Amino acid sequence: MKGPCKLEQILPAPLKNKAVAVAAACLLAAGSVFGIGGAKLAAYANSTAAAFSDGMYSIAADLDARLNSAANLVTVAKKVSGVSAEAIDRVSSAVEAVKSAEGPAAKAAADAVLADAANALYDEASALADPSQYDLLSGELAEFNARGNTIRNNDYNSRAQEFNDTLAGQPAKLIGAFWGVEEAEYYR
Repeated sequence: MKGPCKLEQILPAPLKNKAVAVAAACLLAAGSVFGIGGAKLAAYANSTAAAFSDGMYSIAADLDARLNSAANLVTVAKKVSGVSAEAIDRVSSAVEAVKSAEGPAAKAAADAVLADAANALYDEASALADPSQYDLLSGELAEFNARGNTIRNNDYNSRAQEFNDTLAGQPAKLIGAFWGVEEAEYYR
């Protein structure tokens, strides 16, 4: 067997020890897994969150359109004689609750309350409306419900599930804990 190569000759004395070299290689590998893996996991978490909030096909965009329809429903219902202020206030309060809700789960819960309030307002107002008001109410409720259907069919929850499944596995669970990456919230 030949002697040490030139590179081995210039190494500091501690690295010439095989056990120290193996330990250093293991530390370097672990650092790479935690560093690069953590950065990739954090980017995956960010892209999953962006699927909820960014773009014209996101739940957030459809929720904004749904809130506009609810506000329009309130505007039309206010012009219908005999509609209770309580029904109008319930929808207005529910719209504000959705706007102020933080995170997908809280927004979903607030949206469910809004749906109940909007349908109750529609039922009350449509029974009292003249034909032109009825058409406006029906149009706004149809748009409101269409946005609700679009939200229910959005693929965000499946993307969140896919991310959460990845995060639950090893070594992602350990890397996620190290990097502070948490499970994605569902919109339900």
